Amino acid sequence: MKRLISVCLAAAAIGIGIWMLAPAGNSSLEPSQDLSTSQTSQTLRQPEIDAGEQICSLTSMNIASEESQAIADQGDAKQPVLFKVSISPEARVKATAVESSRDLSAGQWTTFRITIENAAGITAPLFIESEQVMHSETDTDRDRWMQVTLEPDGPLTGSPRETRTLRLYSRDTGIRTALLNVNAGQGTQDLGFRSDVLLSFHIAER
Repeated sequence: MKRLISVCLAAAAIGIGIWMLAPAGNSSLEPSQDLSTSQTSQTLRQPEIDAGEQICSLTSMNIASEESQAIADQGDAKQPVLFKVSISPEARVKATAVESSRDLSAGQWTTFRITIENAAGITAPLFIESEQVMHSETDTDRDRWMQVTLEPDGPLTGSPRETRTLRLYSRDTGIRTALLNVNAGQGTQDLGFRSDVLLSFHIAER
């Protein structure tokens, strides 16, 4: 809030400064001249004053967005970060595993976080794919043992930084490994398979 007040005061000072420097118009109008000339001058100078208000409004929107993200991050602080996603200015997606607890319980959903650094500002949906994802709840294939959901699963916001919730479900117990591929659509995978992240999980009985 103090930051917003400071920015608004500075913006107001800029607007007032521009207004004071603007030409005041002809102060010695002849009696026969119409007063519309003076009124027009005042009208032309009015947007200059509004410039400070526009700066203040845009800044307050940006600060509100940052504060909302900070509150969301604090609320999810108890959820461990599973991996980090970085999107280059060329829209190449890279995933990096984070050293954190990877404990699951068989037959239950476990919640993690992923952090996203979006240098490209893209707004495409983020996809997480894996050969280890079960085709259905009754899938008994040995190599497919997990389910994955991303929340929210819609398009990215385009913000430089955001956090999303990743929920994992395991059918099995023991030590299992999954190779996850992270992408934002065709052609966004990073060169050198750096959009793949290999993770091992310890899965306890329920």
